[in-house]
Amino acid sequence: MLNLRRVSEKDSKLIWEWANDPDVRTVSFFTETFPYEEHVKWFKTKIEDQDCYFYIAENTHNAPVGQVRYDIEGQDATISVSLDRNYRGKGYGPDLIELSSKKIFNETDVKVIHAYIKKVNDASIKAFNTAGFTYIEDIIIRSQTANHLILKKKN
Repeated sequence: MLNLRRVSEKDSKLIWEWANDPDVRTVSFFTETFPYEEHVKWFKTKIEDQDCYFYIAENTHNAPVGQVRYDIEGQDATISVSLDRNYRGKGYGPDLIELSSKKIFNETDVKVIHAYIKKVNDASIKAFNTAGFTYIEDIIIRSQTANHLILKKKN
């Protein structure tokens, strides 16, 4: 069972640590690590952006399990998600994706959520499929082949 809460400034360091995890960098479209100062600026713009819905997922013991972010443009949103290394492979991924997707559909005008996942990221592809996302096409992002998956709001 997961609970979602909005990120706050106090989460900046945790999000930075998760983002710079070597396994996360490997499956990201930006493989370089981020200096903390650069992250702080980026993080501040994200938490102030009205079209960014950014959450920390916590388990029943209030331990942070991962993060999920939705960048919204009109009726479309792009999802970004990652889990703390201690919670990977334990079924949290699909739960986090499903829970947060329902929240976005219920609280915004979003009709379609887009996920872009590198072909080599089997765990994420499986998590998104389990959460109900559908494969649309292969696309190239930063010279890397990615799966484009979507989830449509049910009427």
